Amino acid sequence: MKKVAIIAIFAACMISCNSNRYAYVDVASSERTAEDLENGFRNVPDSIKDGRTIFLMSQGIPVADILFYKGRLNNPTLPAVPYGYDYEFITEDQLINDLEVGYGRLYTKSGINARVLVILDKDVTVSEMTKIARLAQNGALIGGVRPTRCLDSADSLVFKRNVEKVWQNGNVMSGKTLESILRAARVPQDEKTSTDSLIFSHRHLPDAEIYRICNPTSRNERIRVKFRVTGRRPMLWNPDTGEIEPLSYNIKKKGTRVRFNIVPNDDIIIVFGPYADKKKMKIK
Repeated sequence: MKKVAIIAIFAACMISCNSNRYAYVDVASSERTAEDLENGFRNVPDSIKDGRTIFLMSQGIPVADILFYKGRLNNPTLPAVPYGYDYEFITEDQLINDLEVGYGRLYTKSGINARVLVILDKDVTVSEMTKIARLAQNGALIGGVRPTRCLDSADSLVFKRNVEKVWQNGNVMSGKTLESILRAARVPQDEKTSTDSLIFSHRHLPDAEIYRICNPTSRNERIRVKFRVTGRRPMLWNPDTGEIEPLSYNIKKKGTRVRFNIVPNDDIIIVFGPYADKKKMKIK
């Protein structure tokens, strides 16, 4: 498959034609189509343990609204991550040389794509602080701690000026919980359900949204989940058999409600693929 390096805007949640606050800046890694995805899934041999799950969860880019920058901290204490959101970590090199802002999201060419940058280390270099200042100026949503110590003593004045400049922006919110930051930015949960026992992961492609839902409990669950996807029809992709089945759904303004069963200590894959021609579908 031919590799490309393109930046394409893909509205993962088509809320309105004049709103893009949930849109992804999609750095596509391939030209894989929905048909390619389905064929690849079906053709994974049954003999490969978890092969279909591994195949699907290696496609596209991970969806994580929170991006942690831990600086030089080895084992930082993370702030509480609200249920229904996921997170990634970014390195110093990625922060300085690769991280950009577009359409309200932070992204890199390597596939990182997030909504809020959270700073964990109070000790930063001038280069790091300069980049953080530029991100803030360009509209990045930033939380976490306010840096207090410059690791380049000769440039401490530049450091202080950048810190003051950054923390005057309304989109920079130190001392706030992640839940309050995401709420203030009107970022809905990627998955919303009445139980917090399930574990979710999400991959984004230009033509599909892939969700893996794991049930680590010993309970059979009949679940209703609201996914942060609109306009696409959800299908249940069975990683054990390779079968693909339709699901009942109800498309709302800010997401799609889906009902499904999940057995104890198991996981399922739901793929939002083709565009839906109906807002509601009930499968008997």
